[in-house]
Amino acid sequence: MTISELGSLGEVIGAFGLIVTLVFLAMEMRLTRQAEESLDLEQVQIRIQEFNLAVATSPSLSAIMAKWNKLIDGHYQPLPDDITESSIIELFTEDERAALVNYFYGNAMNMEMILAKVARGTLSRETLRYYDTELRESARYLTVLGNMTIPPRLGRKYLSNSVKPNRLTA
Repeated sequence: MTISELGSLGEVIGAFGLIVTLVFLAMEMRLTRQAEESLDLEQVQIRIQEFNLAVATSPSLSAIMAKWNKLIDGHYQPLPDDITESSIIELFTEDERAALVNYFYGNAMNMEMILAKVARGTLSRETLRYYDTELRESARYLTVLGNMTIPPRLGRKYLSNSVKPNRLTA
């Protein structure tokens, strides 16, 4: 083998090595994106668990949420059409309504974080479909609780044009 032939063989081996390296890097980037999505989803789920733990460890908040869930026939069920702000005023005391507003507004901000992560591409649209009912109902619950300050992404995506909430500035 001449030096020229060895040089050509070296170029072929180098080109093959470059291709293997590029394939490896592409696979590594894909795995890193998947790991980041899993971490983002884990953070969202931890916040939801913290909300549920707050309800479970507070007898008064637990009683209020039980009363709310009985009204809507379960946890994050669609808001019945006959439930309005005036019916909420009749059914819940001022303190109970304040607790509900604080709970659902905090939850709505968590849902806003999910939508922001989907917009950035760090959570998939498939993940969004999993939370879709909870996201929509979070926005609707706030409208009957008298709190018309709806997080912007949540309001845009899940409230009809007939509801004109005041929106937070992004």
